[in-house]
Formats: sequence, structure tokens, C-alpha cells
Amino acid sequence: MDVLRRRPDAEDDGAESFAWFFTAEYPQVVRLLRVVLGDPASAEDVAQEAFVRLHRHWDRVVHYESPEAWVRRVALNQAFSWRRREQRRRERESRAPAWGTAAETGAAGAEEADAVLRAVRRLPARDRALVGLYHLEDRPLDEVASVLGISPHAAKVALHRARRRLAGLLNEEEVAR
Repeated sequence: MDVLRRRPDAEDDGAESFAWFFTAEYPQVVRLLRVVLGDPASAEDVAQEAFVRLHRHWDRVVHYESPEAWVRRVALNQAFSWRRREQRRRERESRAPAWGTAAETGAAGAEEADAVLRAVRRLPARDRALVGLYHLEDRPLDEVASVLGISPHAAKVALHRARRRLAGLLNEEEVAR
């Protein structure tokens, strides 16, 4: 609340008070997230997302007893989610066949990766986008849905169908060998 008492003009349209709050609080939130995440770049990304959310709700949050606590809670929740996604991504990468070149993965890994990429390229464009966003970029299903402009349920159904098509294409490829 102390930050808000010192804001330049209590009767502004909200933009000035938000800018002032951002300037005062952003560095501290990033510092907190660096400790939590251990990665400066990710800390800044997560802090930016938290402040984007804050900006969307500023007209309401500015009147809370402690907007500072609100933005930190949002930032920490996002940081914890980020860590869980990163951990799942690393686990999947360690189990998955390599997607690189023969020089990067060795001949056997490259053959598998090439087969998967060939099969993905044979999918319809929307299915390629679903598979790419969800599996290669490790985006949450809600975000995939948002990017594609569909509901999360529609994204889930479409992803399931895309995986079935991909499995069929991979089976065709295996039989052709």
C-alpha cells in the first residue's frame, strides 16, 4: 500500500498509477523469481506475464489492501507452473527419440526422428500446428487452444485425433521399410 500512497496522481485514469507501480515493483518481483527459478531469463518472462495479468485487472487490484502481494502471488503461481512444465518437458525429452540431425543424434536416432518428421509433415496443417505447439514447444493445452482460436475441449479432441493420424502414418512408414 505504501507504493500507492506515493503515486503521482490519485485521480488518473489508471495508466499513470499502473506505470508507477510497475516501475517500483517489477525489479523486486524479478529478483524474487530469480531466487525461485534460478534462471534470470525465465524470471523476467514470468514476471512480465504476472504484470500483464496485473494490468488486465488493475482497476480492481489497485484498490486491494496490498497489490504488491497480489502480483507476487500471481508471479509465484506462474513460476511454480513454469517449473512443473519444464520438469515434464525435460522428462519427455529424456525418453523421446531425438529430433536432430544424424550428426547430433547418431544414425539410429536420426532415422527415427526423420520418420517422425516425415509423418508429421503428412498431417493436415492444423494437426501439424497442434502437434508442434503441444509436443515440440511444450505449450499447455489451454494455450494451444488460444493460439488456434478454439476451445480447450476442441483442442483436446483435435490433438487426440492428430495423434491417431500420426500413429497411423508412422505404422505405414514402418510397414514400408
